[in-house]
Amino acid sequence: MRKSYKFLLLSLMLGLLLSLCGCSPNPKNFTCGDMTITLTEEFEEKKLDMFDAYYAAEHVAFTAVEETDEDLQYAGFEINSLSAYCNEIISLNGVEPASLIKRENYYYFTNTKTVSGANYTYVHCMFEGNNSYWICEFTCKTKDYDKYKKDIFEWADSIEIKK
Repeated sequence: MRKSYKFLLLSLMLGLLLSLCGCSPNPKNFTCGDMTITLTEEFEEKKLDMFDAYYAAEHVAFTAVEETDEDLQYAGFEINSLSAYCNEIISLNGVEPASLIKRENYYYFTNTKTVSGANYTYVHCMFEGNNSYWICEFTCKTKDYDKYKKDIFEWADSIEIKK
């Protein structure tokens, strides 16, 4: 009797350990033009007119827009570097220049906005491409930001832009 109790307890513990190992969603690559990001299989590709890429999961959304040098010149901007592009983006968003942070191969800043009565935190990441610049944004409810912050920056760090 005692031997079967130990076997049952060990089987339950093994089952629990195996189920915990399977809780983490698998990574999944998404590509749009020259941009590739590694998110998780929880994300689904969606369409939204203003964005080149839009991938959404239950609590976090990711969008990306590529702006070519030609498009920027046509709009009246003289951009010749990633830092100049970032300065235009923060100016357009009313963000203090000190809020711009350099991280690996991109710059980012965060801000919070209220949309339809709910507070959202945005992480805006800017990258340089081949004759273009990319603005990639992660969005989640502000109350969930601390929970997803580590994941958001892992995903942002995974972004690759072909040059």
